[in-house]
Amino acid sequence: YEVIPADFVSTEEGTGLVHIAPAFGEDDIEAIKSQNQKIQSQGKKGFPILLTVDEEGRMKTPGYKWNGLFVKRADPLIIEDLKERNFLFKKELYEHDYPFCWRCHTPLLYFAKRSWFIRMTEVKKNLIENNQKINWIPEHIKEGRFGQWLKEIRDWGLSRERYWGTPLPIWYCKECNHIEVIGSLEDLLKQRFSTNNYFLFRHGHSLRQITNLINCWPEKKPFPLTEKGRKQVLRSARKLKKENIHLIFSSDILRAKQTSQIIAKETGAKIIFDKRLRELNGGIFNGKNPQEFWNFLSNKKNPYSARVPQGESLNDVRKRVYGLIKEIDQKYQGKNIVIVSHEFPLTVLEKTLEGMSIEDIIAFRREKRKELIKTGEWRKVKFRKLPLNPKGEIDLHRPYIDQIKFFCPACGKLMERVPEVADCWFDSGSMPFAQCHWPFDKKKKLTKSQKLKPPRLFPADYICEGIDQTRGWFYTLLAISTALGFGPPYKNAISLGHVLDEKGEKMSKSKGNVIDPGEVIEEYGADAVRWYFYTVNQPGNPKPFSKKDVQTVLRKFILTFWNCYSFFATYSPSQTISGNAGKRKSKMLDRWIISKLNNLISQTKNALDRYDITGAARAIENFVVNDLSLWYVRRSRKRFQRPENKKEIKEASQTLGFVLLTLSRLVAPFIPFLSEKIYRSLSKSRESVHLENWPKVKEELIDKNLEEKMKKVRNIVKAALAERAKAKIKTRQPLNKLKIKKRGLKIEKELIDLIKEEVNVKEVVFDKNLKKEVELDTKITAQLKEEGILREIIRNIQDLRKKAGLGPKDT
Repeated sequence: YEVIPADFVSTEEGTGLVHIAPAFGEDDIEAIKSQNQKIQSQGKKGFPILLTVDEEGRMKTPGYKWNGLFVKRADPLIIEDLKERNFLFKKELYEHDYPFCWRCHTPLLYFAKRSWFIRMTEVKKNLIENNQKINWIPEHIKEGRFGQWLKEIRDWGLSRERYWGTPLPIWYCKECNHIEVIGSLEDLLKQRFSTNNYFLFRHGHSLRQITNLINCWPEKKPFPLTEKGRKQVLRSARKLKKENIHLIFSSDILRAKQTSQIIAKETGAKIIFDKRLRELNGGIFNGKNPQEFWNFLSNKKNPYSARVPQGESLNDVRKRVYGLIKEIDQKYQGKNIVIVSHEFPLTVLEKTLEGMSIEDIIAFRREKRKELIKTGEWRKVKFRKLPLNPKGEIDLHRPYIDQIKFFCPACGKLMERVPEVADCWFDSGSMPFAQCHWPFDKKKKLTKSQKLKPPRLFPADYICEGIDQTRGWFYTLLAISTALGFGPPYKNAISLGHVLDEKGEKMSKSKGNVIDPGEVIEEYGADAVRWYFYTVNQPGNPKPFSKKDVQTVLRKFILTFWNCYSFFATYSPSQTISGNAGKRKSKMLDRWIISKLNNLISQTKNALDRYDITGAARAIENFVVNDLSLWYVRRSRKRFQRPENKKEIKEASQTLGFVLLTLSRLVAPFIPFLSEKIYRSLSKSRESVHLENWPKVKEELIDKNLEEKMKKVRNIVKAALAERAKAKIKTRQPLNKLKIKKRGLKIEKELIDLIKEEVNVKEVVFDKNLKKEVELDTKITAQLKEEGILREIIRNIQDLRKKAGLGPKDT
């Protein structure tokens, strides 16, 4: 035993000495690694890392009575042994931190295992530099949670001992310890899989080529070789003789049979007939023109797996011919073997051995007819063991890839893939590259002097995830991109705060405080839930979730927007909205709402360009609730309900319709369902709001002077209504006069009329001598009282009509 220093031991606690077990603790193994580096730098042997527990948590200590026991059952026996040997200094119970399974709360045992790593510490500087180029929202994440994580970066433990996952493409030779890392299917196909040599031989010219009819098993008519075909085969067989042929595997269809017999006579090789080498089985099309067969398949959803009646699929051919050569290669070693068959099975086999999919093989046959094997011709091919799944597709996952073994280039023995799979976070981090099959998507191969460029869509403009992804997806994306030598994989990152329960506690099934989002959506609608998250607080802040808050959002914004549309639909049901409706209006109220709308478009665009989603959403809500509903629609009711002429209602309808239509486009990314409903209702000839362009601001329609005047008017109204409330006089009760303190205030008659209508007064006068900003004449004459009563009666009647479900035109 030796004593080594470690910074996690304190002389302030206990004895100042601790026992370490490097195989079972993170601090322990780091301490021993640090010590070993110093020792090994002096040419000495380092401390061993002893695994005294197996993977099932049982003691692995032969010769001791606790050998084979579960660790917790072994504890008392070990303590007793120490006591017997007089090695026990003190025995006591104490509380300390211990790892538990987060799902079932079972105590865990740290366990050192050999693993594959990506040396991220080597690119630490690049990681930090790339992080500086990212716009983080909230901004403090850059130098805070994420930045600190990068400063303390560790090497990435890449491998996992699981079944599901991306298999590590690493092959290991147990004989000489040689390692091969396979970078692509092309790399895999370059390996040596067999000691045999294979020769694909197409039968000679036959009656099949003359008649151009399908001739498969069972042969309806014999299609023997022609004289031309016999000469072709004989000529090729004599050339093949030099290859020292040992075996011939052949289709048992007549023309192939005759071909193999000529080859056997010339080479002296043994013939083995195998039905797996027969021509493609055309089923009901046997004896017919091949085009009928291909026409039949072309009408199928999946022409590659579709079987013709009484026949087989194209994929069936692939499975049988590849299955045969795989079987042959397992049975024979060091042989020269001829395979005699027909053009389609041989082309499928040849191209399968080159790694082509069945789709690519069929395309190759169609586009490159001249490159197909000719009658009486042979070709030498390499056998390659392919990871084919039951469908006959190349599948690089387990278990298929585990079956692939090839000869070691160093010693010639078989290499096997290491059993581990990659950390699933590596898959996630590879997304920008994997989504477009990079770098294999390049049409032209790069020369050695050319550098790889990132994919066309790299980097992403924007990424959005939870705060926990700073050490998850945010990190792995940056890690892989940086390790490849590229810049940051995203330009803007929004890190979202967690959704908590009403009390601000983390939602958990065990606590029973989880809210089912499906139920909330069912009750309040997806748009309301979406709008809640946009507006409740800044994206990075935690969100104590309450159904009441969603209900408030529904009433305050969603239903207000819908009510504005309902008002329009009620009083202008047949109105067609003109594309010119947004142009300059005669009414100041119309010009004002169009000006505010264009300001909103500008404000929303600028906010979203800064990735300020909350700012954009709140601006939209303020416009809909305060400008559109509480002012424009409210002050336009008379024009819709009791217009003086057709022109007045047309102008009002065109303006409101245009605003609603534009708003539906503006809010479509935020509330896709309500915006679609309103858009489709207002523009019946168009397909969807989500196929529309984002609204563009029209600067010439923004009138800041008018907006400022309207702001003053609304402030006057607000102050006047406050005076009414103070005097406890309802708004429905008309009053005689409103005095306004005149202080350089110029208000047009149209705006004065708005004040009169909203405050419900007969006259507005300006008085510079007023002490207050506004003053109401609260004296109610008999005539004014009668008017008030009449308005009260009308209001009650309207309420009754509403409860009865009557519309404006119902009598």
